[in-house]
Amino acid sequence: MLANGLNPFEIIKLYSGNTTFMLMFALSLVYLWVFEKDKVKKAVLVFLSLTMLVLFVFPLFANFFMERMDESGTYYRFLWLVPTTIVSSYTVFHILDRFKNRFVKTGAFLIVTVCIMIGGVFMYESPAFYDAENAYEIPQCVVDMCDDILVNDREYEVVFPDEILQYPRLYSSYIVLPYGFEMLQFGYGRNDDIHAEMVKDTLDVPYLAALCEGKHVHYIVINQNKTLNGNFEDYNYEFVGEYGDYIMYKSTTMFFGAWEDYDEWVAGDEQS
Repeated sequence: MLANGLNPFEIIKLYSGNTTFMLMFALSLVYLWVFEKDKVKKAVLVFLSLTMLVLFVFPLFANFFMERMDESGTYYRFLWLVPTTIVSSYTVFHILDRFKNRFVKTGAFLIVTVCIMIGGVFMYESPAFYDAENAYEIPQCVVDMCDDILVNDREYEVVFPDEILQYPRLYSSYIVLPYGFEMLQFGYGRNDDIHAEMVKDTLDVPYLAALCEGKHVHYIVINQNKTLNGNFEDYNYEFVGEYGDYIMYKSTTMFFGAWEDYDEWVAGDEQS
């Protein structure tokens, strides 16, 4: 078990998703081990891939990597060094090259293509997919929210629902998230308690508002399909507006001005 609560084999499983691509990669390694005669290609494609995978699952290496480089939350990125696409693609064409008949080769290629399509996931059916509505290629409602949030040249902490979680940071780095896209990929990250409440069908507003205020969250964005057990206006958050399917609330206790005005704001707050 690693510092992030998952062992390397669980990380590989999550990294593979619900497609058959990693299975295809594993079969490709076996095929090239047996049939590839070029020693240089075998070393680069097979031995290098196996070395990377062995290092990844080796506990001493994993713990050393995370502790020394403070990368426990992004250890999965080590798998980016494994040339899965190159190995699988090369294997397919290596197999096709063994067929001499052009029609047989074309038919085999079509079969492989269909197998890859069946083993994949149709990305446009994802609830996180939106048709491009603007030059930013992110939902217009997110653009409108961010424009209303960014009233000064500074960061603002904002809680977003999962289905639009990946978009705000694409629009501006001044939008800071208490938890990020790692929650969707691996189910763990910072401020799990806020996320655990946000994904419920019925939101405990007093509890969620208290959590967000304690973590200095400036804005909370709620999907209108959620049922609210309470009113945010009663717990230091005020209604800002509706943005398509979403409602945004703003803290009434935190500082929103430019940082050069912060000391003046603190002094005025203490006097009041």
